[in-house]
Amino acid sequence: MRCLPYYGLLIVYATTLLSGCAGKSYSSPPGYDFRKPAVSELGKSLNEISGITYNSEDGSLWAVSDSKRKIISIELKKQKLKDETGSIVAEDQDLEDLVKLDNEAFLLSSKGLIYEVPLSTMDSASVRPHQFWSTEKNDFETLYYDASADGLIMLCKTCESDKGKHIRSAYRFNLKTKQFDSSALFTISTEEIRKMLKNDDAEFDPSAAAIHPLNKRLYILSSAGNLLVVTDNRGRVMEAYNLNPDKNPQAEGIAFAPNGDMYITNEGKYGKPTLQIFKYHNGKNK
Repeated sequence: MRCLPYYGLLIVYATTLLSGCAGKSYSSPPGYDFRKPAVSELGKSLNEISGITYNSEDGSLWAVSDSKRKIISIELKKQKLKDETGSIVAEDQDLEDLVKLDNEAFLLSSKGLIYEVPLSTMDSASVRPHQFWSTEKNDFETLYYDASADGLIMLCKTCESDKGKHIRSAYRFNLKTKQFDSSALFTISTEEIRKMLKNDDAEFDPSAAAIHPLNKRLYILSSAGNLLVVTDNRGRVMEAYNLNPDKNPQAEGIAFAPNGDMYITNEGKYGKPTLQIFKYHNGKNK
C-alpha cells in the first residue's frame, strides 16, 4: 500500500490510504539515514529492474530485469547503462536476481532455476542451467552469495512447503558440487518479524537480499509489505524496519559496496525506476 496518493487519484481514496498507514513509523538501520538517499532515475530498459549485484572490478552495478533476458551494467560514475550480454536465457524465464563471483555470473529465474554464465564468453551457448529439485509450486526472487556457506542462497518468496508454517525457507546451491542441498539451510520466522514491527498483518515475501560486507548481517527486502529485515546468516531475525512506500514503492534489488554503502533499486511501478544510494557511516566518518 502506498501511504501517499499518486497523481490523479481521488481525494477520498487518498484519505483512505493515509488512514491505512497511520501508526507506522519509519526509521533507519544503524549506519544509514533512509530520509536522505541520493536518487537516480534509471532508463526504460530497467523499468522492471528485479535484481542487482556489485561489480568490484569497476564499482558498477550489474542488473537484471523481469522483461529482459540479459545482464545490464549501471555505471555509477557516468550514470549510464550498458548491455553486458545479449539475450542469454529462454523467453519464458523471468530473471529475478543475480550474483557476480570472480569469473562467473549466476542469474535466478522465478522458477528456481539458476543460470551459470562464464564471463569469458557471456553468450547463450555457454550458459549452464541448474534447476531446483522441488517440483512444487514455488516462487523465488532472491539470490545472494554467502562465503560462510560456500554457496549461493535462494530465499522463498512463496514456496508450497512453507504454506501455513509462518516461515520463509532458504536453500543453498553448493558452488563446489553445483548442486542444491536436499533440505533447507535455514528458515526465517515471519511471526518474529511481526512481533518486532508490532504489526500482526506485516507481509514478508523476500524480493532481494545481500550480506553486509562489514557487519556480516543479512539484509532482506520485502517489496510486499515494504519491509527491510536484518537477520544473521542463518535466518535469526535481529531487526525489522518499515520502508516508506512513497520512497520505495517496489524495492526489488539490494547490494553493498565494500565500504558498506547500500544500493536499493525500485521498479517503475508508480513512475520511473530508481536507484537509491545510502552512504554508510560507522561512527567515525559522520
